[in-house]
Amino acid sequence: MSDSQLMSYFKFDEADLRANRKGQFSAKQKDRLFGRHISAVRQKRIASAILIPLSTLMLVWMIYLIYKNVVSGSGSDTGTIVLLGFFGALLLLAGSYILRLSFIGPTYLLKRVDGPINIVKESQMTDYGTAVRYELHVGGEIFNLHLDSTVGDVMTQGNTYAIYYSQGVQNNLREIFSAELISKAK
Repeated sequence: MSDSQLMSYFKFDEADLRANRKGQFSAKQKDRLFGRHISAVRQKRIASAILIPLSTLMLVWMIYLIYKNVVSGSGSDTGTIVLLGFFGALLLLAGSYILRLSFIGPTYLLKRVDGPINIVKESQMTDYGTAVRYELHVGGEIFNLHLDSTVGDVMTQGNTYAIYYSQGVQNNLREIFSAELISKAK
């Protein structure tokens, strides 16, 4: 187990580790965090660009049918009017909400936890057989984010490590950004 193995496994470099030790994200780590956000914002705005005009079209059609019924004096389009009004309003609300969400930026905190590590292998039965996942326990925290069997080749059970990770304020998602060996087990 070497520093280069840790860096390769968790995808960080010495500059990232230095920034993390100071309680900051490096520029590369910020790009990694907020790059996903930019993609999600784009998807939300595309969805809104479809939903809002579609709902407006439905509501305008509903108003036209109401006007046509009033002028002609018939009530033959009542079912269509109710459906257009209901789904048009529903889509307008959904599109507006999604658009509003696209303007809310995520907030991430950089946290540190240290202590002896414990790597736990868990097996779960699925429809396709047995799924195996690995958890990294350190300092009262549990990380199971994309860990695979090679984590045991990179980190030694019982050694003390410092783990630097991000935690989302709104979504509570966590991601390990860097790690360093503090001391070996006795």
